[in-house]
Amino acid sequence: MTQKAAIRSREHLIHVLTEAAEIEHNLLCSYLYAAFSLKRPGEPGLTEQQGAAVERWRKCIVTVALEEMAHLATVNNLLVAVGGAPHFDRPNLPLAPGYHPAGIVVRLAPFDAASLDHFIFLERADHHCLDDAPGYDPLEAERKPRPGGLTPSAADYLTVGELYDSIADGLTFLAGRLGEAALIDASGARQLDSEAAALPNVRRLTTLGEALAAIAWIKEEGEGSSGSDGASESHFDRFCSIRDEWAALSARDPDFQPAWPAAHDPVMRKPVAGADRVWVTAEPAASLLDLGNALYGLMLQVLSQTFACDDRADQTRLMKASVELMEGCAAAANGLARLPATPEHPGVNAGLTFAVPRNLGFRPTGVRRRRLFAERVEDLRAGAEPVLVQVGDPTAEKVRRRLAAAAELLE
Repeated sequence: MTQKAAIRSREHLIHVLTEAAEIEHNLLCSYLYAAFSLKRPGEPGLTEQQGAAVERWRKCIVTVALEEMAHLATVNNLLVAVGGAPHFDRPNLPLAPGYHPAGIVVRLAPFDAASLDHFIFLERADHHCLDDAPGYDPLEAERKPRPGGLTPSAADYLTVGELYDSIADGLTFLAGRLGEAALIDASGARQLDSEAAALPNVRRLTTLGEALAAIAWIKEEGEGSSGSDGASESHFDRFCSIRDEWAALSARDPDFQPAWPAAHDPVMRKPVAGADRVWVTAEPAASLLDLGNALYGLMLQVLSQTFACDDRADQTRLMKASVELMEGCAAAANGLARLPATPEHPGVNAGLTFAVPRNLGFRPTGVRRRRLFAERVEDLRAGAEPVLVQVGDPTAEKVRRRLAAAAELLE
């Protein structure tokens, strides 16, 4: 394990948990971007056998992303349990050097050999000695906290598992120093569980034992560190299985291309000078990207408010609305991967950029909160129609249906 400042205060614990929330959020976005770029059975360039394999890969990666969502929900439960606030904010992708440790490179890329190897690298256990994929070289940006400093800061770590080890150590230390009852809210109030969230293994955390078990589950589901090679259903093992099957199919057909040529690191607005970005300007991709990001932003706003609900029925209703918005966003993202991005990059398709709104956070409570969300959904339904007419079905039909369902839930 790399040398780092141990977590010895509640404020430091909240700070590091907040970084863990951002890492889970960033990873699930990069996994979804790759999944959205994959072709579907029957689309050009795929044989029947290849189409069946690619559909398995797509479902596998989407399932991994959903499990990362469950990890994000669990980290937010931990934040609420120890006195912090749920955290769904993050910088837009790709990340600037030094925001996470140098070895944690997060960017948006279509499904290809490099992105798959990068996912395997990110999910590796501590004992796996792997190099990252080409194009994901770590940037020299060491994070070294000031020894004995009072301002909380995040140190470097080699793997995501090391980050969770430091959190578990900090929880154990603080429970001994402050007392478990003082550290963790035993009521579980304003946390999510699988019944409300419709995500696997999400539990309200009310004791130190439950908190430590949740951290161990996150590590094991990602790394599979207790399983032998290929023996677990961890994210690491599942990505390795996709790589092996792809290699076998490519050996029989070297021209096999399972994904659309979605852009690497697309942007919705004009990039700063010198930045190597694909600015999506072609229509209807530019308008569909605007709609997809608006759906994603509202989904995050609704999701964040589920942690502000004392009423369980209201919490479940908001969670269902966020799922409908997420499905509408996914439909837009699938459509984007099949549309040209810009005349300046011929042969390159668009992709969702997962732009986070600045106004993510507090909303009034109760009826007024739902009224504001319902108002925003109606604005999106009206504004979406011109671009959906251009895009056509099946994307248009799916987005309309999901927006209508969200509107009904928020009435």
